[in-house]
Amino acid sequence: MSEIADIFQDLPRRYVPGSLKKPMSFYFSLDDDEKWSVRFTPDACEVTEGRSDADCFFKGSKQLFLDVWNGRYTPSAMDFLTGKIKSNNPMGLKDFLLGFGKKV
Repeated sequence: MSEIADIFQDLPRRYVPGSLKKPMSFYFSLDDDEKWSVRFTPDACEVTEGRSDADCFFKGSKQLFLDVWNGRYTPSAMDFLTGKIKSNNPMGLKDFLLGFGKKV
C-alpha cells in the first residue's frame, strides 16, 4: 500500500469531531493513479477510494500533497495561479486540514 493510501485510510480515525460545523466533501486527484474522496459531517469522516461529486477538489502531485500534509509546505496563491495546484475552492482546502487539527 502507498503512503498516500495509508494517510487516506487513516483519516476517519484522525478526524477531530466538531472541527467542521457543516457537511463538506472533497475529491483528491494525485498524479495519475491516486484518487480519493472524503466526506465530512460535524461528527465523522468517511473516505472512499475513487472519484465522487465533491464540494471541493484538489488536483496536484503526490509529493505536494505529502509535503502539505506533513507540514513541510504551505501553499500560496502562486501555486494556484501557476497550476501547481488546481482547485475549485482553494479556501475550502483549509477546512480539510482543520478537520484533522492541522494549522493552516
